[in-house]
Amino acid sequence: MLKILLIDSNYYQMFGLSLLIYEQLSDEHLDVCFLLPSAKEHTDEPNIVFRNDMVTINIFNKRRIRGSSDTPRKEKITIHVPFLSRKHTLNEISTKIRKILAIACADYNVLINKESAYWYFGLKKYSQLSDSENDLMLLIGRGYNSTDISKILNRSRKTISTHYRNASRKMGAANRAEFYRYASFIANCGRDERNTLCL
Repeated sequence: MLKILLIDSNYYQMFGLSLLIYEQLSDEHLDVCFLLPSAKEHTDEPNIVFRNDMVTINIFNKRRIRGSSDTPRKEKITIHVPFLSRKHTLNEISTKIRKILAIACADYNVLINKESAYWYFGLKKYSQLSDSENDLMLLIGRGYNSTDISKILNRSRKTISTHYRNASRKMGAANRAEFYRYASFIANCGRDERNTLCL
């Protein structure tokens, strides 16, 4: 069963998003449970979390692994998708939701190798963030300005500006505020949970 959590400050946007998700679910015939955002304690972690400008996808390994303290824990892959829909049509948003649902339903072992996973889901045509663009995004998310970033990465300010422009374009950010919100969220994630997938 796929568990979906919608967290959005705009009720109308959340309602419209839920209708688009229902539309995609009816086409895919998936077994889904919507979690309430007001419930602070969830017994299980959601598979998909739709936030204001981003989506978090958790893909769990079906087999349980024993940790060092002999308490069972699940292995998971966490992927964050910029869900900046301001410049997109409903058809493009529906397509993006369909791809998010497909990734969330995927087998854990398929997604371990990113390169083969991109081919499997037909995502090879989408430009992904390079390592330099990803590093830049993390530094912006931590509050550094372009002068500091150029010193840290040992690159010119013009190169930093180019990396920012390319990363912003790939993510679909309409302005600096959207880019910064996503970058600050990613910067506050754990090291293993900083995977960004641009759709």
